[in-house]
Amino acid sequence: MSLRSLPFTVGIATALVVGAIPAAGAVNLPSAAGQKTAPAGQQASAPQTTTVRYGPFTIPAATDDDHGTTGNRLKFGIQKPCDNCFITGFKPNLVYADGSNANVNTGPMLHHVVLGTHRRSDVVCKGPQRLFASGNERVESILPSGYGVKVGRERWNMVYDLMNHVPQDKTVYISITFTHEPAAGSSLKPVTPIWMDAGGCLGSVYDAPEGVSEKTRRWRSSISGDLVHMRGHLHHSGRSVRTENLTTGKPLCTVVAEEGGSPEFIDPHGHKEISDMPPCSGKPLGTINRGDVLQITSRYEINGHSHDNVMGIMAGWVAEH
Repeated sequence: MSLRSLPFTVGIATALVVGAIPAAGAVNLPSAAGQKTAPAGQQASAPQTTTVRYGPFTIPAATDDDHGTTGNRLKFGIQKPCDNCFITGFKPNLVYADGSNANVNTGPMLHHVVLGTHRRSDVVCKGPQRLFASGNERVESILPSGYGVKVGRERWNMVYDLMNHVPQDKTVYISITFTHEPAAGSSLKPVTPIWMDAGGCLGSVYDAPEGVSEKTRRWRSSISGDLVHMRGHLHHSGRSVRTENLTTGKPLCTVVAEEGGSPEFIDPHGHKEISDMPPCSGKPLGTINRGDVLQITSRYEINGHSHDNVMGIMAGWVAEH
């Protein structure tokens, strides 16, 4: 999951090189409560779920020397699940054309996907605002009751990087299921995304040495509010990532990684990838005041070698006071 503001800004030239990506498709599904969703183009009066598929994307075959990869690619004006709405949850996945999971056991890996908008600025790094993101852990996020990410008519953009562990090309779709409800008449409180990145604003990746290591990064908050949800992202051999408020001395969220928790997360060579990173959710996890110093700490435990270009990221959502 990358990613600082760079792929959204410098990536403009990249998008011109890689060419157009086929349009995504959206499918409205019954909500968890069983309400019938509205026809396309109409607003529903109750929460609903919409699954948006982005793609297709063809990932090059792996070689003897390295994985196949699309590299970081940027797509402007991607489809949103709704306009003038609140998004209260999202569940990312990587799938084949028939809807079945595409994971490292058959080759494909969702290295990262980031959805954002140039309409608003990221409060941490000042580039385009990053709204939702995931790596191959594909963890679902559900905001606590009473909160939502406000979506107007702004355009969304997407950065993605897909990898392939097998020596055959693979064609896949990024699939994200959103839970949302109309903003009109809603009592939900909007939340502001924050992006805590151990790699810093000039680049998410860094090199982790052999053995146990931790990397930290601090941010002095420019907003005040209640942190209500937080999720993390690490690479292989990443053990945990945490954020704490150094000013108050209070922990905010610690996410511990699991590797190879199911066969889908074990590649054909027997290597385990991260399969779960349970997010933190609460009302609130903690209160942040303007001027408070927040610190992210990314921990790796690597046996027998070092790892280049690892990440340690936590995305959070704050209900501003």
